[in-house]
Amino acid sequence: MRRWLAGMAVISLGFLATPGAVPVYDGVGQPDDPYRYAGKQPAPVAVSTTAKVVGGSSAALQLQSAETGPQVLIDLAAGAFSATTREITFSATPQTPDGSAPRGEFDGNSYHVVASPGATLRPEVAQGFLFLRAAVMTKPSPVIVHRTNPTDPWAQVPTNLSGRDIVSTPFRDLGDYAVVRLPGSKPLTAGGLSIGRVLLLGAGVLALLTITVLVLRRPRGDED
Repeated sequence: MRRWLAGMAVISLGFLATPGAVPVYDGVGQPDDPYRYAGKQPAPVAVSTTAKVVGGSSAALQLQSAETGPQVLIDLAAGAFSATTREITFSATPQTPDGSAPRGEFDGNSYHVVASPGATLRPEVAQGFLFLRAAVMTKPSPVIVHRTNPTDPWAQVPTNLSGRDIVSTPFRDLGDYAVVRLPGSKPLTAGGLSIGRVLLLGAGVLALLTITVLVLRRPRGDED
């Protein structure tokens, strides 16, 4: 019995020593790919999807890039687009950001989001979100910026933290989207370990080691 208890203690110790949860995308134990930058290898890939048009309105659609985890993902409910065609194509192309961020500096790629001719986004009824993965997650969290046309200035849009390194915004317009690090922000360590968490981890490790030693030194009267 004591061997089982010691084994459980060691497993728990290993669990606590892991700095952060491994994100799950395609299956258990699939960590993020390193961020892919436009113009470098391995390169990010443009992504597109199609949606049927029924009664002049598009069906629900999801656009997701192929990295693990995805660097861009857009979810839109049915009716987000009006169209005169039988189906629409919706795409996002990674680019190197140009121009100046409203504040801070660009983090990773910008994504040029467009729809096929004949499709018109209806922001008044569009229900959905755009998700972007940060190349380097920071504290405070980065924000999303947008511009409708390449000649427009970038403007910050409402941004939420949707994961360890994922930020999101309600999708209400086509155009270019990018992540921006705010002035004075600092990169998070792997797993985002804070001083408080390090102290808690140290106390847990010490407690588990003590339990393990006590279990192994117990008399053998409780052996199976």
